[in-house]
Amino acid sequence: MTAPAPRSGQTAPQRTLGVRIRRVKGDVLIGEEDKALLLSGPAELIYSSLDGRRTTADIARIIAAEFGVDEKEALADVGEFLDDLAGNGLIEW
Repeated sequence: MTAPAPRSGQTAPQRTLGVRIRRVKGDVLIGEEDKALLLSGPAELIYSSLDGRRTTADIARIIAAEFGVDEKEALADVGEFLDDLAGNGLIEW
């Protein structure tokens, strides 16, 4: 099981190898085997930002700037979303 994201925002998550990625009508569909998740809006931007170099805090700044939300709120939301992805084996810390 993957460890949850540290709330400091200094960990750089990355996509898990073997996860299929498809673009569907402007959204992103990710998954493996019989599980799939359709990402749009902030979720798509977060997933697209995962490169193993950007930290959770970096991604939160991107979300805050793009969607006009507070960085602290964005960090909490990004961390929660990444925890969910990690729990489903779609990203690694």
